[in-house]
Amino acid sequence: MRVWTGQPYPLGATWDGIGVNFALFSEHATAVELCLFDSPYAGRETVRIPLTERTDQVWHAYLPDGPGSSTATGSTVHTIPAAGTASTRRRW
Repeated sequence: MRVWTGQPYPLGATWDGIGVNFALFSEHATAVELCLFDSPYAGRETVRIPLTERTDQVWHAYLPDGPGSSTATGSTVHTIPAAGTASTRRRW
């Protein structure tokens, strides 16, 4: 799957008729991964794409080949744990 730089706006997933731009704001992220699922009911992602581009506090990428209309998406955001917390990853 091809991954291009993308744009930091608009936030969220935006279909432009050819591909999808993904942009996610996080003030405290140290890394962000885009997770693609075959369906909304899939228990595990089929593809995990690291978002390596960041503009200010917005992580972004563009997928020129899709994903398909039945694909569900989510993200894993890595952060430095705050005092008293155990997890450094959150999935939406």
